[in-house]
Amino acid sequence: MLWVAVLATLASVFLFYLSDRQQRWLDQPLPGPARLGAWLLLLAAAGFWVFALGVSVGLFVGLWVFTVPALLLPLVVGHQRDSFQKRGRSA
Repeated sequence: MLWVAVLATLASVFLFYLSDRQQRWLDQPLPGPARLGAWLLLLAAAGFWVFALGVSVGLFVGLWVFTVPALLLPLVVGHQRDSFQKRGRSA
């Protein structure tokens, strides 16, 4: 049950990121229904966390499993997209 909770949480993080208008991974953000899907996955994941670990521990762990990738994903994508671009040489 924990793997289902982890995968649903991570899928919601990716959908939230990819449907944001300022995301840097895709050329165009995902359409609006992707954000609704992210919310539904996040609610389902919260239910799985609570069922597997109890209310207080489940919500605590679920929030951390959501927060850490939500913080790291934009940093990793920004580093990959911006840091390794070739820059023009000035004479």
